[in-house]
Amino acid sequence: MLKLENQPPSCYNLTMSFFISLGIVFLAMLIMASLQLQPGVFALFYHYALGKYSKSRASDMALLFILGAEVSAACLFLCAYYIVNLFFLCQFRPETSFFAWFIVGVLIALAFMGFFCYFRPGTGTKLFISRKCARALDAHALNAKSRSDAFTLGALSGVCEIPFTMPLYLITSMEIMEMSVEFFPSHLLTILYIVVPTLPLFFIRWKYQTGHNLANIERSRVKDKAFTRIILCLSYVAISVLFIYFRILA
Repeated sequence: MLKLENQPPSCYNLTMSFFISLGIVFLAMLIMASLQLQPGVFALFYHYALGKYSKSRASDMALLFILGAEVSAACLFLCAYYIVNLFFLCQFRPETSFFAWFIVGVLIALAFMGFFCYFRPGTGTKLFISRKCARALDAHALNAKSRSDAFTLGALSGVCEIPFTMPLYLITSMEIMEMSVEFFPSHLLTILYIVVPTLPLFFIRWKYQTGHNLANIERSRVKDKAFTRIILCLSYVAISVLFIYFRILA
């Protein structure tokens, strides 16, 4: 058996690069699972659906909402992946380009916004989106009558959080490309990354099915508001630090 000191230095570098990429992707997953706009819209939508339809139909429409959210996440990821792929074609190491510094700057800005601006001031769970947009989402949640309405609402609620998610899709695409160079099965990680944003929706659906109501869910969201702020801020900062130290300055 070869000793570690007899192995080529590139072996250690590749292993370290792999774990840094994996850490960045998992931190991005943590942020995606902590965002509150889609879960908030879904909680309202399911509440209204249960009030108008049978439990089976409401549950069926909830699954279509989740499918819409999933399709939206997949489309955004693919867009980010192809944007990053263009940079890889134009430059061998795009993580050392101006594009990488721009993404890092956006992530640091989002860290501050996640802590100070993601939730509006007050005791409730009002988010950063405009009141006009919030009223429109509420109206669509109330008036959804068909599977296509539920699917569309799920997709639109994901698009509304692009300011917080698109930089994550870009940097995650870059890291997944880095791992694919090392012959890692990156497609599995891509699927996991796209599925993660829907996990809070399945959790809310389970809570409704086990007897909870909208008031219970909202109290839980208010209770977790400070924790969500901290998670968003620290995760964005951690991704920025890892990317600067191990990618841009490496």
